[in-house]
Amino acid sequence: MSRMLFVMLHPGFVRYYDDALQALAAAGHQIHVAFEVSRTKLGEDVTAQRLASISARITCGPAPTRAESVRTFLARSDRTAIRSGGAVRRWRDPEARAAAWESFGTTVRLALDYIRYLEPAFAQASALRARAEKRLPRVYPPLLRGVARLGSVARAGLTRMLHGLESLVPPNTAIDDFIREHRPHLLLVTPLVELGSQQVDYVKSARRLGVRSALCVASWDNLTSKGLIRVTPDHVVVWNESQKLEAATLHGVRPEQVVVTGAQLFDRWFDAKPSRTREEFCRLVGLDPARRFVLYVGSSMFIAPDEVPFVERWLAALRRAEAARTPVSVLFRPHPANAEQWRALDVGPATDTALWPPIGTDPTAAEFRSDFFDSLYYSAAVVGINTSAQIEAAIVGRPVLTIHAPEFAHAQEGTLHFRHLVRADAGCVIEARTLEEHTAQLLAAIDDPSSAVERNQQFIASFIRPRGVDAPVVPAFVEAIGDLAAHAPPQARPERTWVRAARTPAVALAWLAHVIADDRPLWILVVRPVITTAVWTASVPFRVADVWHGAGHLRVKRMTRAVHRAWFESGQVIRRRVRRARKPIAAFVRSAARRLARKDA
Repeated sequence: MSRMLFVMLHPGFVRYYDDALQALAAAGHQIHVAFEVSRTKLGEDVTAQRLASISARITCGPAPTRAESVRTFLARSDRTAIRSGGAVRRWRDPEARAAAWESFGTTVRLALDYIRYLEPAFAQASALRARAEKRLPRVYPPLLRGVARLGSVARAGLTRMLHGLESLVPPNTAIDDFIREHRPHLLLVTPLVELGSQQVDYVKSARRLGVRSALCVASWDNLTSKGLIRVTPDHVVVWNESQKLEAATLHGVRPEQVVVTGAQLFDRWFDAKPSRTREEFCRLVGLDPARRFVLYVGSSMFIAPDEVPFVERWLAALRRAEAARTPVSVLFRPHPANAEQWRALDVGPATDTALWPPIGTDPTAAEFRSDFFDSLYYSAAVVGINTSAQIEAAIVGRPVLTIHAPEFAHAQEGTLHFRHLVRADAGCVIEARTLEEHTAQLLAAIDDPSSAVERNQQFIASFIRPRGVDAPVVPAFVEAIGDLAAHAPPQARPERTWVRAARTPAVALAWLAHVIADDRPLWILVVRPVITTAVWTASVPFRVADVWHGAGHLRVKRMTRAVHRAWFESGQVIRRRVRRARKPIAAFVRSAARRLARKDA
């Protein structure tokens, strides 16, 4: 059997693959799941611990941190810090160089992610574009927008240039060591497409080491609402043909690299059974068992940051539309990561409404999933803005509806993945442009759900289970992953010569990216060197005075004394030598004088 290394951004991605990982382990594969960052916001670490306890063939642990990567870089650097007068020359300091390259790599990847939202396909994706822009230092977006306005040729050229710059980022040696340690037959990564994702380094390391790699697309929106697949792995595993097309057209993945398996995380919804009777459930949540109820499913913070005021208007419109008929009950289910705002929900005089589960309920609790299924199963229809709960409602067989509201335009018309839900030919969600139109559709669907159920079946066949509505996806996923791991390892692809050669002069770009990463306005970056030079020049006399009044004057005195001592000692030596030389000269002069005196006499 095969060894697999599955690198996830954080433990929250376990929920997409827990059933599939258990099936892989049951098939005899050894899987180590590594998390780049820890996350406890919704108890994701508990989910990871639960996964590791299921099978001895599944292990979990942290991936190398950035600090570990820097330490490895330092340990293997061929240069050491050069000290001059006790100060480290940062341009030769390995730790500073590693930080500069990290800033450079992150900046280039974020720029690539931002450029994709300047393409015509994302013309309405203002919120996605703004989110990508926030991650970039403010200097870059105006420059990138200026180039993008020049047309498709300019955008393509800029993208190619940034891809070339990305290839200059030095290898992450800590990740290389991590992969060598686990010796996987197959490296799996998810989601890879987060803005500025560092998982690119895993794919690049796998290329250099000759390890087969694959991206597992975790969710229905990953290929359209996140970043780019900047470095393409050997394979991309997707749900359906729609995502296969997205991988090819939006990310440049060759069709033969894409494997379609279906959405493995939804298998549990096809076989699920309610955990209690309808009467028990209604009494538990506080609704009248004699009435049918509508389930309103909340959306995430990005999709609906201010959802409660809209919900109050929606409920009032529903009550007005029910004036001539028996009212239906309404059960509100907040999104687990966006529940706090629902404390402000005010249903006014409306009766037979409930909010459940209570705000603050642990989403990792064993009964949380079964409670959600019961909410879907016993509902007469499901309403939401844009959430995966609408897909789950379609699988359970309930009519699913939405409203195009101005405050949610960024999350509906402004996202490509929403169009999968509302497609006229294969979507599962009934859409309306006004509250009046929506309430009429909702009441009609409650009275006769047959047409909505038919829509759901078409959606499931095309989007969730493309290999057959009755064929579970987990076995197909396990088979596909096992086949990829069984392939012969690809040939190692070391870095090209031009990349290594270009990396040395590119250090200047890395330093520039590191400086700009402080995210200061451009005028500060221009003016700061001038001001720094002026201040340094003006401070020279004070520096000299400080040196003189500090230890400088002692050094001068010592130097003066040394000069005087040398001069004095050299004078002494000269005088002694002169005196010694003077004696024979004086004797010779006296002798000559005597000889002259005798001659004259």
